[in-house]
Amino acid sequence: MRNKILIRLLMATTLLLLAFPVVASAQLYNRGNRDRYDRSDRRDVRDAMMRLNNASARLESDLDYVGRRRVLGIFTLNTTDSTAIAQVRDFRRAVSELRNASNNGRDLSGTYDEARMVLDRGVQLDRYLRLRTGSTSVDADLSEIRSNLHIIADAYNLRIPY
Repeated sequence: MRNKILIRLLMATTLLLLAFPVVASAQLYNRGNRDRYDRSDRRDVRDAMMRLNNASARLESDLDYVGRRRVLGIFTLNTTDSTAIAQVRDFRRAVSELRNASNNGRDLSGTYDEARMVLDRGVQLDRYLRLRTGSTSVDADLSEIRSNLHIIADAYNLRIPY
């Protein structure tokens, strides 16, 4: 009789120990609720906007550099894709409009359209450049842009149309 009680107690303790990590990791994660948008979330969005601006500036520079090739060590052949550079500039303009409209990420209310425009331009840019350049620096810039677009999309509860 005493062994049965000890076995049941041991089993209950084991189940409790196994259940504890599951219960501890079950946290409420709700970015879609605008009323509960806290300061750390706003900081994430503000940083993402800044990183989008910086990554797009690097991307524009990298596209300009990739388009220049030396021929026979003497001549420079310029094959810069002006369409890609124009798309990067449009994307940077959309990011700048979102930053200005949202007070640099501090107030997201009323900036849904600007966020949608940033996501649309970012996806369009990514689709255009993904297989065109073959440059690792351009690919790294696009990867950073994609990552930050996901942060913006989560903050506005939007989906990225890939």
